[in-house]
Amino acid sequence: TYQSLVTYPKEFFQKFDVVVTDESHSAKAKSLDTILTKTFGKAQYRIGLSGTYPNVNSAEYLTIQSLMGPKLVNVKSKSLMDKGLISDVKINAMILNYGEHDFAERVHMIRKRGDGQKAYLLEREYAQKSLRRKVFFRKLIEKFNNNSLILFHNIEYGTELFEYLRDNITDKYFYYIDGSTSKDKREVIKKIMENTEDKPKILVASFGTFSTGINIRAIMNIVFADSFKSDQIIRQSIGRGLRLHIDKAKLIVFDVVDLFHTAYTNILYKQYISRRDNIYKKQNFTVNEVKIKI
Repeated sequence: TYQSLVTYPKEFFQKFDVVVTDESHSAKAKSLDTILTKTFGKAQYRIGLSGTYPNVNSAEYLTIQSLMGPKLVNVKSKSLMDKGLISDVKINAMILNYGEHDFAERVHMIRKRGDGQKAYLLEREYAQKSLRRKVFFRKLIEKFNNNSLILFHNIEYGTELFEYLRDNITDKYFYYIDGSTSKDKREVIKKIMENTEDKPKILVASFGTFSTGINIRAIMNIVFADSFKSDQIIRQSIGRGLRLHIDKAKLIVFDVVDLFHTAYTNILYKQYISRRDNIYKKQNFTVNEVKIKI
């Protein structure tokens, strides 16, 4: 992969006529661009593979093409599903309605005055401090009968959610990984997650450590505990559960959406709309919206 290139001296690559790389969307990084320009320039044939190329109108897309050449083949997930090469996907959008009119109105006015970043941070803080939201997660995870992955972005929130679920659900095993988890421990946990015997295993992990390049066949459910609108992050995250498994009829993705009041369309809810319309629908995923008052 591109991420591993920095561990090799440039002379290592200059002896090859053909270079094939996975996760080639990472070539948009400036540091890797410099490395690859000096090394891949010696290769007569360069082949790049990725499940999440950036938008064709972006500078990142042009950077990748300058290193790997033009995109020749584009295969949608639905095509691979129809051929039985990857698991089918169903998106369950769990839209949590807090019924908080005053809070929703306040962040709406802040955003209307032009401070969208402050409004976003207030929304995220409110959601992550909500006991009602944690209780919802507990009730959801209690229903899981198979190995599952919960993805978060904020480390503090991920840790709190892991400890809350571990302390309040007794019929499942819980594991935790973030950027500080050692490589050896990660490998042990990944092997454990492939085991479908005994009690269901729930892995709470950060997007940064598990959104790209990690494949565990026995993951049956993926839960998005934090909101993102990035096409690349969301599609890579879903990809963690696409491998086929004898016990997996379909990968179920639970996209947890925060709607503070129906009178106002808040930022976290708008990010879900972006995911739904620009990622899920374009990939022909089945989307089921479930509205829940908490």
